[in-house]
Amino acid sequence: MSDTLPGLIVLDIGGSIAPPLLLLAILFLGSQRPLSNAGALALGYFATCAVIGISGLILFGGAESVVSTAGRVISVTIGALLIVLGIRSLPYSPDPDASPPKWMESINSMSPPTAFGFGMALFPIQIKNLAIFVACLHLIIASSLSLEGSIAALMLVLVIFAIPVLALIGLFATVPKRASKVLGSLQTWMGNNNRAITVVLCFLFGALFLLSGLSEP
Repeated sequence: MSDTLPGLIVLDIGGSIAPPLLLLAILFLGSQRPLSNAGALALGYFATCAVIGISGLILFGGAESVVSTAGRVISVTIGALLIVLGIRSLPYSPDPDASPPKWMESINSMSPPTAFGFGMALFPIQIKNLAIFVACLHLIIASSLSLEGSIAALMLVLVIFAIPVLALIGLFATVPKRASKVLGSLQTWMGNNNRAITVVLCFLFGALFLLSGLSEP
């Protein structure tokens, strides 16, 4: 586990930077039920992570040799996928005068169960985070840990993934008036820089995965 931990933490940091999740959390913190909606969003998101992760550990946890053999393919595939995603994101420039999607207009009146459903649906469609999560699972399985140790490593992954969104919720719960101004500024900054953040992360982690996959024996 000690050999796995540094690489796992590096991946976790990349997975914790999830602009769509953070932006949605900020929007829900501005709704009629701020804490319950934002909490339900995070719960749905990480419940999906946990189900996918535990299922993967149970299905492939006893196949370390197969996972090790497939490691290069997984790393190279994820790396190439992230590079392609980064390239596709380069020419995209949102229209500043475009109207927000209709579902965003209804966020203010959404209920916690709906926010939970948003969280569940959000994780699988985030290609960058899904790719990093799969790489985390591969690293855990390839470490030949016991099932209990693998689940503990998976919980560590989820905790680090959750730190930014939990920090936003905690800030709002502690100092709601001051947090509203901070979150408003953060929402504006992330909205303006979402594409740049995505491109940088995709290229950075894509290159890391490619190098890792191509250098494995």
